[in-house]
Amino acid sequence: MSFLMLRATDFATSAQPFQRTQFSALPTTPSDDFSTQLMAALLNAFDLCFNARGIGWSWGKGIYTPPRDAGVSVPETSKSALDFLLAYLKVQLFFDFLLFGQQTWTLSPSTHPTHPAGGSIWDPTLPLPLRLGKVAAMSIMCGIGLCSSFAATYNMVACIALTVFRQTAAQWPPLFQEPWRATSLADFWGLRWHQVFKRAFIVCGAKPAARVFGRAGGVIGAFFVSGLMHDAGVWGAGMGTDPAAITLFFVMMGVGCALEGVWKEKTGLKVRGVVGWVWTMTWLIVWGSLIVDAWARRGLIISKMSPDSQRPALYWVKVVQRWVELHGQPDV
Repeated sequence: MSFLMLRATDFATSAQPFQRTQFSALPTTPSDDFSTQLMAALLNAFDLCFNARGIGWSWGKGIYTPPRDAGVSVPETSKSALDFLLAYLKVQLFFDFLLFGQQTWTLSPSTHPTHPAGGSIWDPTLPLPLRLGKVAAMSIMCGIGLCSSFAATYNMVACIALTVFRQTAAQWPPLFQEPWRATSLADFWGLRWHQVFKRAFIVCGAKPAARVFGRAGGVIGAFFVSGLMHDAGVWGAGMGTDPAAITLFFVMMGVGCALEGVWKEKTGLKVRGVVGWVWTMTWLIVWGSLIVDAWARRGLIISKMSPDSQRPALYWVKVVQRWVELHGQPDV
């Protein structure tokens, strides 16, 4: 709903009408059949509303899409609905085991593995090095989990789009471009992370803020709108809001990108290389711990994309438990 509100704002403020440049549902040869024209128009309208990256539309030219061999979300060889389905199963399998790993952690003040009531990733009973290590590990696992779950969902939606709505694989390029290789925050957020909401954040956040606060203000404004939307998502799930953690995380991403711009302006050098990678990952993990903790305290880590009876990780646990029952504990 928040996304559609942002899209509606984009539609209302656009100076030029949106035009379909590729992949139109309209027949290549004019048809006098009203039902054919109506169905094609409805498919194009649906695509206009939900095609977040503007693929095949005039307004999507400035949004980066990774090449097909550069992401984890769509294999280079994906050319059919079956390819996307197989990619979904592979990524979903990885995500389920990763999620199970997250759910085995204890959340303070509980001394038991993750439970629906939630808890903090900060454990005051641990020595400081272990406490920070646990926070960093959970933040990294959460980031990889988000990437994997988004990719899995993307593949399944692509499979449905090709099967039901007669779209082509070319309309579904990769969602990510190996974000763990980012050597700057601008590289991470501008190229390697998914660009699904980029247009909406620019129109509703960056452009208005830039008019008042300049380019750096525009960058922070885009991330501020992103933070509000993610905070609204938690509120929509009936878990309240936490702007001091969720919105602040995204604002600080904007601050980090602005600092990189200042560095380039003062030194003439881009943030990149090994030092840039360390800077990027450190900034993401430090501020990312805020949003991960906010989600953990609301019980979101216990969430899952499939019932327990269909989770491969839990099935594997049962296999291991049965093996132990039959053969006993292995010698250590």
